[in-house]
Amino acid sequence: MIWLLGDFDFLSVVLRALTLGLELLTLGAIAYLLIVAMPARAGESVINGCWRGIRWSAAIFAIVELCYVAVDSALLMGSSSLGFGDVVGARYFVSGMGAAIAATAIVLCARDRKRRSAYALIPLAVLVLLAVVSTSHSVSRMDHRFALIALTAAHQLGAALWIGSMPFLLISLRRAEDPDEAKRLLRRFSPLALAGAGTLLLGGLGMGWLYLGISADRSLSSVYGTAYGVMLISKVYLFAVVMAMGAGNFFLVRRIDTAPVSLLTRLRRFGEAEIGLGFMAVLAAASMTSQPPAIDLPTGRATLAEIVDRFHPVVPSMTSPVFAALAPTTPLDVLVEQTKFNLPGALLDANGRAWSEYNHHWSGLIVLAAGILALLSRLPKARWARNWPLVFAGLAVFIVLRGDPESWPLGTRPFWASMVVPDILQHRLYALLILAFAVFEWGNQTGRWHARWASMVFPLLCAAGGALLLTHNHSVGNIKEELLAEMSHTPIALLGATAGWSRWLELRLPDQKESRLASYVWPICLILVGLVLLDYRES
Repeated sequence: MIWLLGDFDFLSVVLRALTLGLELLTLGAIAYLLIVAMPARAGESVINGCWRGIRWSAAIFAIVELCYVAVDSALLMGSSSLGFGDVVGARYFVSGMGAAIAATAIVLCARDRKRRSAYALIPLAVLVLLAVVSTSHSVSRMDHRFALIALTAAHQLGAALWIGSMPFLLISLRRAEDPDEAKRLLRRFSPLALAGAGTLLLGGLGMGWLYLGISADRSLSSVYGTAYGVMLISKVYLFAVVMAMGAGNFFLVRRIDTAPVSLLTRLRRFGEAEIGLGFMAVLAAASMTSQPPAIDLPTGRATLAEIVDRFHPVVPSMTSPVFAALAPTTPLDVLVEQTKFNLPGALLDANGRAWSEYNHHWSGLIVLAAGILALLSRLPKARWARNWPLVFAGLAVFIVLRGDPESWPLGTRPFWASMVVPDILQHRLYALLILAFAVFEWGNQTGRWHARWASMVFPLLCAAGGALLLTHNHSVGNIKEELLAEMSHTPIALLGATAGWSRWLELRLPDQKESRLASYVWPICLILVGLVLLDYRES
């Protein structure tokens, strides 16, 4: 029933993101063990935690890599006359199997937990890195191939040394037997993170310059006029935010010898947000691999005039077209077949686009109201505004009632039968998640919920929603329209992630100045999301 996803591009991006993320964790765990934990004379609990992390991350990486190869092979054979014997020799198949075998060897090696086994992990980690790099854009390039391969490897290695090893630092800090052990680990980790961030940045700058082809066409249209460029801007934004957090942690580490132990808590909390935003950048990277590099799209780019024309502020449409004026409803069995075989459906006409804009505008008004009320709830005399999450319950009801005009209660498709259509199923699931978020956050804001896990529903759903929106591909059969759709949704994804992790910091750092600052960041992000939705247009 994989066709229920209705978006094989999305499935491919998610699997690619998982392989990249697990690669970073595996390589980061190995680097942390060899460069930080062992030289810092960490205790047995920390060392055992590192070995366990290496085994789990490598094992899951091998499984996901095999799934990735299997799905790509099934899609390739299902859409062509190729047989299994034909795809076995393909580069993606050989590289994927090689990565899975190397990861399995890492798992077996990590079971020994001896010093010689730790050093034996180095060549296996190199094999994993080379196998993953061999499935990137760099290997298929005719020009600058070896330079791009080296830059891609450096970029991924830097991300592993920095983002991939950070979860193991946080685990080690919790397992450290005394503050002195924790301080030794931090002093060893700081130069590792700096080296990783620098390597990641240099590799990214080199790849960006060559893939964008700015020097070739002597313009910035490859940045703002292609989907590849939009995803690159997303990565730059996420990198800048994570770097800002990392810089704060770097200065805290410099004071660690004379600072109170409570600073370790602040380091861990900012580290959690760094990890979340860092792995969202991995999702953006995975989305970029599904797009052709900008240098390969000299035509079909959006111009500045077209972007301004689409996104300049206009009065939002708060009324929908007459229902009878919409295009006839596609029979449910026909729609299921189109989805099952990934066939293009009917394009929206002017009334269909107007209905979609109407949905987005009302959603924007609701989110804008929620953000303003959340900001007002900070005032002592506006305690009533703490009920702002209930506004999102109205959004959930609106999505169910007005989101899909061809389905119940407006259209002829029954409520339950229409759930076999992926878009409708996704809308209903989103509505359910929004309702859950509204209930839990309302209970948290008004003091009705006291469990810590209930307060984490809001930040985690915001972060997850932003991540999923960032990976979603808008395939409408027109490169320029796909780009404009990405440009309208990508800011929402980034603002959603920023809101989620700022709320996380507010909850995880109570009574700290960083918490007070974060408490204003996420309501402002909600307001900005509302404004973006109010300006949404499809033509």
